[in-house]
Amino acid sequence: MTDAVQPSEYDQVPYPCGGQEQTHPAHLATMAALFGLTPPPLATCRVLELGCGNGSNLIPMARALPQATFVGIDLSERQIRVGQSEVSALQIQNLDLRHQNILDFGKAEQPFDYIIAHGVYSWVPDPVRKRLLEICSRLLSSDGIAYLSYNTYPGWHLRNPIRDMMRFHTQHIADPKRRVAQAMAMVNFVASSIPSHLQVHRKNVETELTRLRELPADYLLHDDLAEINQPFYFHEFVTDAAAHGLQFLAEADFRAMQDSRLSAESRAMLRQLDDLHIMEQYRDFILNAAFRQTLLCHHDQPIDRRLHPALMEQFLASSPLRCKSATPNLTESVEEEFETNAITLSLSEPLVKAAVVIMKEHHPQALPFEVLFEAALVRSQTKQRALSDPRYLQDQRRELGELLLAGYGAGVLKLQLFQPTFCLVPGEYPQLDGFARLRIEANQEATTPLLDNIRFDEPFGRQLALLCNGRRSRSELVTEMTERVARGELPKELPEGPIPDPETLRNMVAERVTECLDRIARYALFVPNEKH
Repeated sequence: MTDAVQPSEYDQVPYPCGGQEQTHPAHLATMAALFGLTPPPLATCRVLELGCGNGSNLIPMARALPQATFVGIDLSERQIRVGQSEVSALQIQNLDLRHQNILDFGKAEQPFDYIIAHGVYSWVPDPVRKRLLEICSRLLSSDGIAYLSYNTYPGWHLRNPIRDMMRFHTQHIADPKRRVAQAMAMVNFVASSIPSHLQVHRKNVETELTRLRELPADYLLHDDLAEINQPFYFHEFVTDAAAHGLQFLAEADFRAMQDSRLSAESRAMLRQLDDLHIMEQYRDFILNAAFRQTLLCHHDQPIDRRLHPALMEQFLASSPLRCKSATPNLTESVEEEFETNAITLSLSEPLVKAAVVIMKEHHPQALPFEVLFEAALVRSQTKQRALSDPRYLQDQRRELGELLLAGYGAGVLKLQLFQPTFCLVPGEYPQLDGFARLRIEANQEATTPLLDNIRFDEPFGRQLALLCNGRRSRSELVTEMTERVARGELPKELPEGPIPDPETLRNMVAERVTECLDRIARYALFVPNEKH
């Protein structure tokens, strides 16, 4: 939520809230450590979120770090009331959600180690932007990290004409839902009416139309149709930050700082530049960047941008990379292909292949470097050689470090300094995370401890999740779900034709229960059950 519009509009159609993984203090600390800084200890850190909405980003953080302190402010009284109700229901003692204007914040506050402002900077008046940077400058602890997201040029030069036509067409429409519908109708009309000889204009409008169709209505209302939506060139933003004693640390998305999307010639040219800010700005020019998530620290922090494999030994690592082969060769130097939804990698080094397979087996749970290294030595059958050959042992450590660094840059694995507690295996008495329960009961996306946002649209999975209270055994869950299916409450679970006999039906439901429990566990939504 921002101070750019009247609170009533945000109260009527709240800005879409949820977890933002890249804002977690554990991620901010990881980025600081990656570039040679010593981030504030996470266990007792102080975190501030400006424009916190209903607190759904902060609540999982506060629950995972009970000795830390969290403060969130927002201009929407409705959003804050929702968040405060959830904080009370979950008995969270270390999170303070306040209905407050950014301009009024900070007069008697203690320093914060991590300051978050997601979706604020470009959507507020200039005095609020200045105040935001003042807060970061004055209230950020000496070794703290600030996160600010904002829209950028040159990408928004192409989006602005579409924004202008939507705002012009809807300028006299008060109802938010009708505004969104009419805005989309306007872009559809223009896209279908552009003469064929205006190919550049047609392509731009059609590209934007595709993007807008993928956005939720409430997001479009508060971004593209917002009264204020001010993009900045990267060099303008870092200049304003520097005027407040803050320097550019990195992008929250480490992959965004890599040159893998560029040609070899472009990468070579950029590397000749001595000025990091100029290089980042040129990258935006080349990629037509429209959005940034920038991390700042105080100007006197000694940033070290020399990335090397040994740095990886301080982190926990996780990866969803899966091997194409069901029986990969992990002991010989033969190529195996690993893939995610967007990337395919060919790896041949035994220890590296073993590490990727192990990370996939544990995903989304992250493993400390030493644990992963030891397990990979065993799986690749190289441990005996490593124990007898110190040089080979160091080479293998470096191989794993290089994998983690390259994989992080490619966006196919995560590095972190801290991981919330969750159960990867549902157990005999599975217990759903309390915050997820509140959200599922309210028919909203469940924000996981890892700050992913999961919508339970499937009735079977939704009902099963809500039954997981830590007191029902797997057998009891199967019995309850079988009875609901038999009563016709979940018609999609029944095959066509005659209703199966009771034993067959129970076996069918048992398979579905196992499948759903495993999936919920992979969402990190089951918590340790102390009673069973």
